Amino acid sequence: MTTTLSNRGYPMLREFVDKGANFFMSIEEAQRYDQRPFRSALIRGYVKYIPRKGFQLTNAGRKAWADFHNTDIGRVDPSRPLTSYFDPVAYGLVPRKAHKNGASS
Repeated sequence: MTTTLSNRGYPMLREFVDKGANFFMSIEEAQRYDQRPFRSALIRGYVKYIPRKGFQLTNAGRKAWADFHNTDIGRVDPSRPLTSYFDPVAYGLVPRKAHKNGASS
């Protein structure tokens, strides 16, 4: 499962995470929040409803929160060239002739 937290989804999950594992949000409290991230959290299974208790963060929600905060963005081989979307010629890092011919002049 891919963890996707938007600029609304992140604060929605934070409401649950900050209040602890035993927190249950009432329907009345849930109605005060933007329903787009709330609905998304329900659909993704990050939050569930328990009758007569309220909405609670699930293990999937805790995992999504942890994944968001612990995703490693390091490269396996940092000696490889930068992304093809970065043009070193445009920034003057490689002479134009060397770049075109594949050899330095």
